Amino acid sequence: MSTKLTVYDDRGIQALNGGDISICYTLKTDDITKGEKKPQTPYVDRIDEIILKDGKWIGELTNSTVEYSPYLDGVSVTVTTKSEDLSEFGVNLPFNFMGKKNGGGWKNQLLFNSPYTSPHKRFMYFYLTNPQNKCFVVAITSKADGWKMDYSPYCWGHFFVNLKLLANYDRAYATGSNNKSISFVILPVSDFSSCLDALSKVYNAPFLDYDISGGELGTEINLIPFGSVDSVIEEYQGKTQVLAFKEKYKISHPGEVTLTPAYKGVKGAPVTVYGYESLYSLYKKSVDSVDLQVIERNTDGNLCEHQCWASATLRFLIKYGSKITKEEKNALENKVKCLLDIITEGDEGLAIPHRTILNKPHDRYPAYNVYKSCRVQELAHGITILLDAYRYFKDEKYLTYLKGAVSCLISYYQRDDGRIEVVWDSGCCEDYTTVCCPMIQLCDVASFFKGTPFGEDVKMAASKMARYLYNRGLVFPTEGGVSEQTEMEMEDGSISCTALALLYYCYNLEKRDEYIKKAKEILDMHESWVIKAPICQMHGSSLRWWETQWEGDADGPAICAGHAWSIWRGEADLLYYLLTKDETHKIKARNTFLTNLSKIREDGTTYSTYNPDEINGGGFSDKAENVKFEIAKKFSATKDCGISRYVWIRIGNYIK
Repeated sequence: MSTKLTVYDDRGIQALNGGDISICYTLKTDDITKGEKKPQTPYVDRIDEIILKDGKWIGELTNSTVEYSPYLDGVSVTVTTKSEDLSEFGVNLPFNFMGKKNGGGWKNQLLFNSPYTSPHKRFMYFYLTNPQNKCFVVAITSKADGWKMDYSPYCWGHFFVNLKLLANYDRAYATGSNNKSISFVILPVSDFSSCLDALSKVYNAPFLDYDISGGELGTEINLIPFGSVDSVIEEYQGKTQVLAFKEKYKISHPGEVTLTPAYKGVKGAPVTVYGYESLYSLYKKSVDSVDLQVIERNTDGNLCEHQCWASATLRFLIKYGSKITKEEKNALENKVKCLLDIITEGDEGLAIPHRTILNKPHDRYPAYNVYKSCRVQELAHGITILLDAYRYFKDEKYLTYLKGAVSCLISYYQRDDGRIEVVWDSGCCEDYTTVCCPMIQLCDVASFFKGTPFGEDVKMAASKMARYLYNRGLVFPTEGGVSEQTEMEMEDGSISCTALALLYYCYNLEKRDEYIKKAKEILDMHESWVIKAPICQMHGSSLRWWETQWEGDADGPAICAGHAWSIWRGEADLLYYLLTKDETHKIKARNTFLTNLSKIREDGTTYSTYNPDEINGGGFSDKAENVKFEIAKKFSATKDCGISRYVWIRIGNYIK
């Protein structure tokens, strides 16, 4: 018998990697709010190794006992302490998360796909995906404060390291809990449906899923029950009604609605759906609420993440300008012109880093590069703004800058084999071919200038890029650096942008069956990076978490569901549907777009992320004094007016 408490799996998957199950704790005398800490975590706690002694599993330092037994197809674990000295109390589950060394390669490793916590914490589960569909679900089955993910203190928090299940959060979080025990199960599952089916048995309560997480008022969606369900409790703006369960549910309310399945009075796990009157009304509220002072106050204002509102506004004006008043139109135009004046500033003394596309060489950069920036995604997004500005205003100045910026992108950043490469001041080179998908800009410009020598040159650049991505294989480099502590990163954005780039090229410039087939292979593989939890901001979102170190309240890492970059996956699915008529990908695309649309509130306020973590990662600081020790809200306190409007840039191409 092993003398360590671990998890075995007969499917050939190494469940844990980086230690065995152990007890995590702090003492009541500890003050985690002071002192040094690692980056990407709010505090450092203590570890009590679980050992086998006299035939019993125990934790000596915490005066704990452990019960460990088979349960269904997996295991059930209960850890109980008799100590009165503990503040935090829980367990460490160092799963074999993707990127860990000696983990059998990424195809055999796990992703923290879908954490779910019901409002009263009766249901807390964690769906862990695997590219070979050898997945797990972990479910807390006792009263508990919640959970915490340990993110990597290296590589900007790009990796999951260890899942903590916590009976009690440390006293710094002021929950007042004093639970002496925590119980949980770990079960092997093959997909999310088998996950929910298992959970309905674990909790002896009904669960729901759906095909689509919302839509325009009047839309019918399919509810998918797990376990017996005879009614659904609908909650909207504080009002509740009990509906007889039907598999068809009509979206009848604008905004977010909670649906709780029940059977003979026993309530199950709630889900949420989102409704809206029309895409036009939602779009208008979103662009009307943009506040340039918010962008200036909360961001560095760069052309990529923080100026997405500009193209969203220009495309709204192009499509719907005739539907709004002259005063409304002037207000939107003036906002955009404020940014365009900065982008096209010709005086280097007045140029703003990361915002101005300077029309003359500076430092080591050629003319029409973004001022003092080699983040090529800023140049690419600047091209989108300039193209939209020229389409709307017809100002030759924007045309000159557009052509100059595109020429800079191709001549300075694109290599002979088609890749986009950034050379840092240190001389280090990084492949940026799929960072924020610059294929979009090349195809858009080539289409706009179709039949001209300039358009043909840009089309050739796009063709070379597509061929390079087709040949690159299942390698997905991204920004963020490398570390000897990890395997090669399999990064969500680079994966989804590879599929999107190939499909965007096929849809807009040249249909190539081999590219479509390769994109399908990548999309199928990428399913492990698509969140499944039936919460409208999560269901269909890409799995991202490190952006919350900059965005929202900048206290991440923490999962940022419904992040704008999820749209890369959604648009790839939509294009695959348009190219092949595969309806399943149309549904996937709708869900992904809805994760972004459902972050729009009644007044048009649009949040950059939805945050399932309650204990966020603590940011870059190595001092605990710089951390906010509070339970994180689902939506941040910090308003966003930039990246959250990216959805309109992308979805606008397909609105009828």
